[in-house]
Amino acid sequence: MQYLCLKQLTVGKITYHLGDTIPDDVILPARSEKLIRSGYISKLDEETQYSKNESGLFTQEQVDKMIAEAIVSMKQKEEELQQVVADLKKCKLAENDGTISVSVKKESDGVKEQIAIILVTPDEIQQVFSIMQQNADEGSKAIAAIQSENVLILLHAADSRKTIKEAAKKQVDNLFSSNDNINESKEHNEATSMN
Repeated sequence: MQYLCLKQLTVGKITYHLGDTIPDDVILPARSEKLIRSGYISKLDEETQYSKNESGLFTQEQVDKMIAEAIVSMKQKEEELQQVVADLKKCKLAENDGTISVSVKKESDGVKEQIAIILVTPDEIQQVFSIMQQNADEGSKAIAAIQSENVLILLHAADSRKTIKEAAKKQVDNLFSSNDNINESKEHNEATSMN
């Protein structure tokens, strides 16, 4: 009977290494059982000669098949990742324009609470915190110079002081009324010739 070497073994002045086939009649049958129990050798299956055994060794065909299956699996995963990257590019999620989305509760009159999302820049957030750190009088004076609707909305939503809320609301009204006046004046302007 032939055996498969599982651990380095010297028999009859010949050293066998892991995976080597030990030919017939090299190991005495009385000694083979002890070497099998100790994990030095195992019996070879005569049909396949290198079939998977207790030690976990495989034939070359089995190894080739496992490698081919792993390559196919890796190619599928690579295609999936490429599809995800393509989808991200379509959504333009990879680009960052520097704005931050902030959720703000909207005032409502008996209506279920609503949330508005506004996009603000880091400079606008800094301006909001700067005003919130001032006392109410200084903050309301600073609000009168603000031209950003986002800053005014954040101040109105985040600052609990009545003076700041009223100043922010008043400045928003001023911004919208000045925008309406500009739009009206543009409608009434007519082109004049330079002759």
